[in-house]
Amino acid sequence: MCQHVVILAERSGQQFISQCEHGTVHLIWDGIGLHLPAEAFNRLTVHVMNTRANIMELGDSISQGHCRLCVGKVSLTLPVEEFMLMVEMIDEAMPLVNLKGNGQEQTLFRLAPPHRLTPPVLN
Repeated sequence: MCQHVVILAERSGQQFISQCEHGTVHLIWDGIGLHLPAEAFNRLTVHVMNTRANIMELGDSISQGHCRLCVGKVSLTLPVEEFMLMVEMIDEAMPLVNLKGNGQEQTLFRLAPPHRLTPPVLN
């Protein structure tokens, strides 16, 4: 379990990117979490930035569309506007990601894991 987490970028309590002492980058968006090794996050960032460039090239003609972010078997579909907000956050976090994978040397924020975890209820 992660004991030391550094917030790299944050939009709200449910939209943030952090990196833990294990080097894992945690991308959380509205309760959906992607937990990737730093190098995998770096590769994902390249694809996300290319998609942003394509969206900007298309302009308003795609503003009502959706983007699907797929990582392994997980798929997250976002309206273009939400996707662009996520990309801004990723762009802000990327220079702060420690690619060595052994956590950050400078502490910006600390998060403590909850003491009691309540299991999710799936219906």
